[in-house]
Amino acid sequence: MSKTSLVSQPPLTRPAQATNDAKPRSLRLDSLLVTVGSHLILALFTIVIVYPVVWMLFASLKSNSEIVTNVWGLPQTLQWENYTGAWESADLGYALLNSVIVSVGTVLVVTTLAALAGFAFAKFSFRFALTIFLIFVFTMHAPAPVIPLYVMLVKLGLTDSRIGLILPMAAGGIPLAIFIFRAYFQSMPRELLDAAKVDGCTEFVAFLRVVLPISGPALATVAILQFVGAWNEYFLALILVRSAEMRTIPLAIQVFFYAWGRTEWEQVFAALSIGSLPMILLYIIMQRQFIQGLTAGSLKG
Repeated sequence: MSKTSLVSQPPLTRPAQATNDAKPRSLRLDSLLVTVGSHLILALFTIVIVYPVVWMLFASLKSNSEIVTNVWGLPQTLQWENYTGAWESADLGYALLNSVIVSVGTVLVVTTLAALAGFAFAKFSFRFALTIFLIFVFTMHAPAPVIPLYVMLVKLGLTDSRIGLILPMAAGGIPLAIFIFRAYFQSMPRELLDAAKVDGCTEFVAFLRVVLPISGPALATVAILQFVGAWNEYFLALILVRSAEMRTIPLAIQVFFYAWGRTEWEQVFAALSIGSLPMILLYIIMQRQFIQGLTAGSLKG
């Protein structure tokens, strides 16, 4: 027997090592593709959502003829007088004040009542608690009884008034707010309330001094949703408001647009920009709290 046949050969491990090296590479490639694809989808959605707003702002700064001849381009000359003309012609001063009062009032009513109800559903056990909560959940999808609502407000003398707009909007927003607050409060550890009770606090005092100060994300989420909903509400204002002094922003812009078969598109876009910018700025300022409030309670509760 030859000497070469007696020498032990090392095990052939290179193919196995190559296979093991190929797996992390394929995983990295898949992860890269997923990341790039998700970013492309998000970029597409961003363009679809942001571009109409940008186009509206550009159109509000163009002349009427430039809107037709230079549809997609930047304004050649900034026409700031479009905003003053729209403000005076549409009487947006009263409308802006009414929208602010109605929206802020709706937010205050909804956050106060819904926070208390959400805290009760999250931290207390009482008879028919789940049934009552499910009723609130179901009413989120129920259509508003417009005719009975109108008749009731007429009999109460609340038509053509700000309180007559605040109460129906608050009633429609409370179920969703309770759902958000309940989920957020369920994610809070029970030990916080127990520690407050040891210090001599009642449940209500603990709610005010312990729970609410750390409920910023939920409060911001509910406030943004209710403020935007009340600000953009058109149908209730259309059927409940009669006088020009009580018109909100959506109703004032609608009347301004249809007043004389208006063709001054630059002032129309300026009025739309005035009505839209407060909501855009509000979301930009509070977007972090808004996202935190939406995701709160997703792991518990």
